[in-house]
Amino acid sequence: MLVVRYSSEAERKRLEYLLDKWRDRVRVEKPSGAILFIDTSPDNMISLVEELYSKIPREKVSIYQLREPEFQLEPLSLEGVVRTRMSPEEAWGALNLVLARLRGILVSETRGERTYTVSTKKGVARVRVSIMPGPGGSILRFVAEGYGEAVVHVYNRLVQELSYIGEVEGHEREL
Repeated sequence: MLVVRYSSEAERKRLEYLLDKWRDRVRVEKPSGAILFIDTSPDNMISLVEELYSKIPREKVSIYQLREPEFQLEPLSLEGVVRTRMSPEEAWGALNLVLARLRGILVSETRGERTYTVSTKKGVARVRVSIMPGPGGSILRFVAEGYGEAVVHVYNRLVQELSYIGEVEGHEREL
């Protein structure tokens, strides 16, 4: 069972597109009615199901026991460094322009680090950026992380855009 909780119409459409893309390789059933996750003792579950069957025909009820999957998917994390002659304040200004071009949304900000969410047609990636004073300017460190090709796409766009403000250490990545 796969549970996807979307919070917008755009996310719902992304899910529908993805399911349509995979329809030849996986069987997906979207059940109607109520889907419940019940965590209780076996005795309580038996009593609950017995009462449920007395109110709703057994043919209309399916019961499954779920367990955690046997795989763990780790996020992809790509890191880059930009050395620029700009002051940290100027570098933050340039970074704001770059992330505005990528339609990045500021998620959090702490002293010296900002985190953005960047949505693309390839998916969503999280971008963390810090800027520190460096010799003759500043050093900008960025990390693009998430799942799938969206991470590589966002990382490559950052490398491309940030190359205009300074020397990027690292290179474009391919999937």
